[in-house]
Amino acid sequence: MRKSFYGISLFLMLALGMSCATYQAGKGIPTVRKFGFFSYIKENKDLALVVDTELARRRKDENYFPLGIKVANKNLDSLTIDREALILVDQDGTEYAMPDILELQENYDRLTADHKFKTQTGLIGDQVLTSFSYYRQAESNFFPQTQGAGYIINRVYIQKKGYMEDLIYFPMPPGGIEGKTLLLRLASPQLEVPFEIPFPID
Repeated sequence: MRKSFYGISLFLMLALGMSCATYQAGKGIPTVRKFGFFSYIKENKDLALVVDTELARRRKDENYFPLGIKVANKNLDSLTIDREALILVDQDGTEYAMPDILELQENYDRLTADHKFKTQTGLIGDQVLTSFSYYRQAESNFFPQTQGAGYIINRVYIQKKGYMEDLIYFPMPPGGIEGKTLLLRLASPQLEVPFEIPFPID
């Protein structure tokens, strides 16, 4: 299984090298499209999932790294996303869960800088979800800036024609993330199969 995932990842990296606009994650799988320099989107009739890697590229030497995400619920009656629903998979097939907020605060000192960056530049970029501009935003806050600076939201409920955006964190895989193709998996109770998006860290 790990060899299979690595082979798919290598193919994706080669495809990205040939075209910065789109790449195909496999036969029958929706195309992953690139937005700007650092963002990738994958969508089907029910969902759209965007991953932004700009901050991750700035945190390659840390024990944890952030990803900006947006999830749009296009056609499901509802969509529930909690900490267990989002999993990172590296090129070796190893899975990583998000840390809890106390673990991150004790072992990562860039939360304030990350939130400042998000406030100044936007999480991903307004142009990324312009087609969902009329969607209603669900409240999300998996990782508040500091204790007392905001309450933690461990479960997000996204209504139909709604979306969430947040900055999420994962442990740094052995060997780092630079030059690697990673995969973000969304496994929600409302999904028959997990929704997955591969993305490179250049």
